[in-house]
Amino acid sequence: MRYWLLALNEDEFTEQQAYEVEAIGVAAAPPEGAADGDEVALAGPEGVFALGELDGPAVAYRRRLEEPAKTVESSAAAEGWTELNPDDWEDLVRTLPTPERRSDWLVTLSMPIEAVDKAEAVRQFWSYIRSLGPKELPTFVAPYGRELEGTSFLLGVEHEQDPEE
Repeated sequence: MRYWLLALNEDEFTEQQAYEVEAIGVAAAPPEGAADGDEVALAGPEGVFALGELDGPAVAYRRRLEEPAKTVESSAAAEGWTELNPDDWEDLVRTLPTPERRSDWLVTLSMPIEAVDKAEAVRQFWSYIRSLGPKELPTFVAPYGRELEGTSFLLGVEHEQDPEE
């Protein structure tokens, strides 16, 4: 088994923050010698954001971090694949925050829509969702049962709700 760090460009990283997927198909083909089952740390401009394993031309997610973590390895990496020796891999994994326990969340998105009837309002709602998407529509996220602790998120990152910001 080999260990890899895959540093994504900003556009690829942003796309990965927007949607929940089981694997990432990467633009840069796996390097010579990479094989299915090899461990991969995925990094964006802010640091390591996920761990996965090589599965053909894709990397299957095993764990995603709530926030990217700066590591020595990710800070020094250029865009693309970098092979890590086992000691560097262990150091990288040790520096990541411990996984959180899964819990229930209330995620909402609401917007005023002017329409003739309910059906038209719903169609317009889904049209807005599709056209604006996660890059422009902030959602409200709160621990289930503790809605007053909620915050606004945009692309998986806390976002100011003030319309003038």
